[in-house]
Amino acid sequence: MDAALTREVPCRRFKDGRWREITDDVAEEIRVTVRLAGVGACRLFASPIDPEGLALGHAALDMLGPGRIPVLARAEGLCFDLETAPDTRPEPDPSLPGTLAAPELLALVTRFIAAPGLWDGTGCFHRAALYDPRAGDFVVRAEDIGRHNCLDRLAGFGLRQGIALPEHLLFLSCRVTASMMEKALRAGLRLIVSRSAVTGAAVSLAREHGVTLVGFARDAEARFTVFADAAGRIAA
Repeated sequence: MDAALTREVPCRRFKDGRWREITDDVAEEIRVTVRLAGVGACRLFASPIDPEGLALGHAALDMLGPGRIPVLARAEGLCFDLETAPDTRPEPDPSLPGTLAAPELLALVTRFIAAPGLWDGTGCFHRAALYDPRAGDFVVRAEDIGRHNCLDRLAGFGLRQGIALPEHLLFLSCRVTASMMEKALRAGLRLIVSRSAVTGAAVSLAREHGVTLVGFARDAEARFTVFADAAGRIAA
């Protein structure tokens, strides 16, 4: 069972010209150690949600190259020893994730943001989700204090379920920087929709690799901005 995700702490708040003694919820963090045989080790700070899935996903995206996947050998507390194995999953369908009309995109953004989440209590969590166009639904959502951890968690889900991330749409609540785009590229993702901003380096990477990149997707304002879409995945 996951540990407590938040805890209540006493603090002082200055508001409307006066001080008040209050309590507030803060997000908890854990330190996860990932040791990959023949590669090395790293430590991650993360929310105490499914640390094994986080470890697997991080190893897959940041510690291994194409054609190999991590496999759990041993777990002791928050320390995970992994080995490598061939990636036997079928090649992703090149026709997916397909195209998406503007009204459909906005409707999906609404569903993505409206789902209950940890942000509501603390304002501290990022969110990511994979949408399966064949099933017409989000197959997994991930939340964490670190936005990069969210992608690691999605990758861990893909490994456990044997699904191909490139066949899905990636929805993000956070800004898309170069480091986020590089991680998404390593995951093979082809269509990324963010509620937040994108950076120039992220746009350049998206255009270089044929990724569709959408930013500022705001359902309440019925708007979004397409920064890269050489494949024509966003329809009129």
